[in-house]
Amino acid sequence: MFETLRVNDASGVPVWIQIRNHMLFLIRSGQLRPGDTLPTVRELAVRLGVNYNTIHKVYQDLETDGLVLSGRGKRSTIADIDREALALPDSPVDAVIGELVRVVRETGMTREDALARIGEALATLED
Repeated sequence: MFETLRVNDASGVPVWIQIRNHMLFLIRSGQLRPGDTLPTVRELAVRLGVNYNTIHKVYQDLETDGLVLSGRGKRSTIADIDREALALPDSPVDAVIGELVRVVRETGMTREDALARIGEALATLED
């Protein structure tokens, strides 16, 4: 099931979002069902050739969204899912913006500071 997952370092989409979106696809398509056991973080990291922390972030994010159940010393499993929670962003940019908003909120950064930083970063596109 995860054999079809390939990470594209040149895509411009962060690796963890590529993996998360693939897992969402597997859930939405019914290939992963409630109660199914996921590979361990270490197993999936080795299989994909990515950092352990990358997979850990994916699993944590899916758990935060209520899509995955996990516990210390337990294998992660697919939760009994509300289908509304499975909508994928329209584009990779939307996925990154959604993650940015989450991080801004969690770190307590002000909206003004976040917008200023985004403006500075986007200004480099105009050069």
